[in-house]
Amino acid sequence: MSETATLKVGDEAPDFELPSSPTGEKFKLSDYEGKNAVVINFVPAAFSPACSNQMPLIEKKREEFASQDALPVVISSDGVWAQAAWKKELGLEFPILSDFAPLGDTARKYGVVIEPRGIANRVVIVVDKHGKIAWIQPVEKITDMPDYDPVLACSKD
Repeated sequence: MSETATLKVGDEAPDFELPSSPTGEKFKLSDYEGKNAVVINFVPAAFSPACSNQMPLIEKKREEFASQDALPVVISSDGVWAQAAWKKELGLEFPILSDFAPLGDTARKYGVVIEPRGIANRVVIVVDKHGKIAWIQPVEKITDMPDYDPVLACSKD
């Protein structure tokens, strides 16, 4: 467990509402309070090699997350059209959310933005069913992959 520039375990998770598709669907974190833990995967860029390698890891763990009432989501600062193409190419079934406008605003609230680029560092943050930060897992290098076993353990709530 760790901290970000703005959050630590036990803090109230900042709410957000982000586009999840080019057709206007949105994902609002507070809609899941009392229902699901949300495993937020902040990633730097769609179609980048490291991010494209991480997505199948999340997809592979999706059923395990679901069995614990946890929902994985990915947040990047890419636009919704690029994300939709990336999601289709990789055959992903979980939400990919756009932190494009204003650029990196949600990543900034969570303390994981890389300034001045407005993109997120690779960090996994679990928000429990009560809207609290339950786990923060940064990676040592931006190209490193997170270890989802401790994430799965803490999302059990």
